Amino acid sequence: MRSMVGLVQRRGIFYYRRTIPEALRPDMPFVLASAAPGVFSEAAPVTLKGSRAGREFWVSLGTRDADLARESARHLDREADALISLTRRRLAVHTKPKISHLDELTIKSLVATFRHRKLANDESRRRGTQPLSQAEFTALGREIEAREAELREANARGDCGATHFDLAAMTTVFEAGLHLEFGSQADRGVHLAFVEAELDLMTIIKDRQNGATRPTPSFIPTETIPTTQDFATTPPTQKPDAPTVETILEGWSRDHQPVEKTVYTFSSKVERWASFLAERGGSFQTATLSDASDWKLASLATRSAKSVSNDIYAVKAIYSWAVANGKCPTNPFIGLKQPRAVVKGQRRSTKREFTEEETACVLLAARGREGYRRWAPWIACFTGARISEICQLERSDIKKYENIHYFNMTTEVDSDDYISSADRNVKNVKKNLKTSGSKRKIPIHPKLIEEGFLEFVSACRGRYLFEDATPDRFGSRGGNATKVLSRWVRKNLKIIDQRISPNHSFRHRFSTLCKNHNVSPEMRDRLMGHSSGDTSEIYGEGYSVSTLFQEICKIPTPPGIE
Repeated sequence: MRSMVGLVQRRGIFYYRRTIPEALRPDMPFVLASAAPGVFSEAAPVTLKGSRAGREFWVSLGTRDADLARESARHLDREADALISLTRRRLAVHTKPKISHLDELTIKSLVATFRHRKLANDESRRRGTQPLSQAEFTALGREIEAREAELREANARGDCGATHFDLAAMTTVFEAGLHLEFGSQADRGVHLAFVEAELDLMTIIKDRQNGATRPTPSFIPTETIPTTQDFATTPPTQKPDAPTVETILEGWSRDHQPVEKTVYTFSSKVERWASFLAERGGSFQTATLSDASDWKLASLATRSAKSVSNDIYAVKAIYSWAVANGKCPTNPFIGLKQPRAVVKGQRRSTKREFTEEETACVLLAARGREGYRRWAPWIACFTGARISEICQLERSDIKKYENIHYFNMTTEVDSDDYISSADRNVKNVKKNLKTSGSKRKIPIHPKLIEEGFLEFVSACRGRYLFEDATPDRFGSRGGNATKVLSRWVRKNLKIIDQRISPNHSFRHRFSTLCKNHNVSPEMRDRLMGHSSGDTSEIYGEGYSVSTLFQEICKIPTPPGIE
């Protein structure tokens, strides 16, 4: 799974940029020109349709807002994944021998898949993230009328061109692994059958347009489609069993190579979805948009909107891979509206920073503790660093330059000389940073030195500063520490406001203090490990430690802390 979307900022405006694999560039213009709503969302504010697609996708997002840009870029990244997958499939199919003959059973199987895909796409369009506007609904009606007239004429004239470059038709043929010789009996027979099938589906589609409820029937695959060149003499074979959920997850994991924690998280969400389907007699392969909607509503009864939204995102991503690789006929989550975790127009984050009184309460209480329980809150307060970054610090990460001590936030590890026995029992103990911009140097605030932090560092004898922050099952030292500190703040210190994130609220507070004490946005981003998207970031070594030290000294000590 791609860990970052391609965001670039030019003159303040954000752009989406993604390189097209070199082997796919000759075929991409054809796929891009013929792709339809199955790949491109009609309701999206931006789309790859019509983008510059020679060596790369390049699209203006039309905004200076980083949060809006990231959301749009994630959407375009999914479009790009679908286009690249479709192009790879087309390229793979075109390396096979051309097929000029198909038997009736094979055509029947292709038609069944095509029919289901057409109805599912129409249902997704009507049940998208937003209802169709009146103008869109009227335009859809005209589109249906024109399409029906085109299909009737094509059927009367025996013209297969009406479906030859249809996305659903192309996808159906590509997924079957068939390289049909253009103009051959096989090519003409399949696409004429598609014309007849789509014309027959117009009754259902027009009923939907008139307000009738006509759900998409569950898809039941028919016989296996042969792939040898001589179809006239190849008897149909029994269709192999559909891949299991475990097989699909394993394939997705091998393909995208996500981190172990992502595999664990996505797998648990898919298992929850599969259990829901099993309880109602369904399966992963035959699930429909209606099933997905029912799961969402059932989940919202016991879980938060944010958690349900994360569930949908994960399962939808697995289905996208399964469909792109021929393991499932359709993605039932396409078009499903995600629950809103916040009111429209508000910022996504509803968390608040610690007040001065709360900050003093936490820091004073931490003085009586040891290890990360003593120092993590103080370091977070005076650096804005994430708890995960703090807890993975090694002794060698505390450095000195021109009499200024600083934290070296990096993924680089020291030698294995000091690996503890606890570490040896944990698989893949590692250092991670959230983004590439998180790699940075943070001068140590004078108040931390006054508190005795450097003496604490000198007294450490292990590899890590905080040996008591034991790694979790994924090798992260911050995972367990975050939970321990959160419980302590809420249970022992009685700071129970749900808008408070016991660890991240220090980061919110640090950002606010930077704004109120004349720390420039560029300096604030560098100290906090944010990336501004400016191209200049990739050149040079960045701000010097002495320059950053002048800025971090502007952060005041909270009232009540002597």
